[in-house]
Amino acid sequence: MSPAQICSLPLSKVFPASPFVGAIILLVWVPVSCTYQDSSKIPAQLPPGPSQESWNVTTVISQADSGTDTSRTRLIIDADYVEWVEEEDNFLQLLRGIENKVQVEIYDSSGALSAMVEAQRVSYYESETRFVAEGEVVVQTSDDRMLLSEWIEWKEVDRLLRTDRFVQITTPDEVVSGTGLEASEDLSSYEIGEFRAEVVLDS
Repeated sequence: MSPAQICSLPLSKVFPASPFVGAIILLVWVPVSCTYQDSSKIPAQLPPGPSQESWNVTTVISQADSGTDTSRTRLIIDADYVEWVEEEDNFLQLLRGIENKVQVEIYDSSGALSAMVEAQRVSYYESETRFVAEGEVVVQTSDDRMLLSEWIEWKEVDRLLRTDRFVQITTPDEVVSGTGLEASEDLSSYEIGEFRAEVVLDS
């Protein structure tokens, strides 16, 4: 599999009508530019170590198609605040919601939107091509499926959503809840550990 390509852009570049303005940031390995704001707005409990930061950033993560010069979008992440931290064997984006929750759009191999994820915090691990969403996590799909949890992990390698926490899934036919989950990114199939289900009947 070809490595993911990552580009962080201000919201105004991706969505022209947006009122947000941010710095243009291109990520090859280390971001080449950043903007700074009042330190009182920086979320607490961020990992120590040298980093760069920015506000109101849209990160576009693309996957190169093997044998061609084209690439396809896999993730688009919108966040009020982003900090980049270089670890020993990884490069980490810490995305935080301040006024709005972090939003992650997941696209399938055909370029269609699989799901929209919202959370208070998202950590994206570049070398592993995976993210972890934490805090009031909501996953929604275009066919009226919704997942609620406090912690969800997604990996590019298998395109699955996972958690070992309590989770609830609502579909047009049923409401299922339990502890532990493995699901396709569009919630079309899922397995829950200890669970209970409520069938929704037409009135």
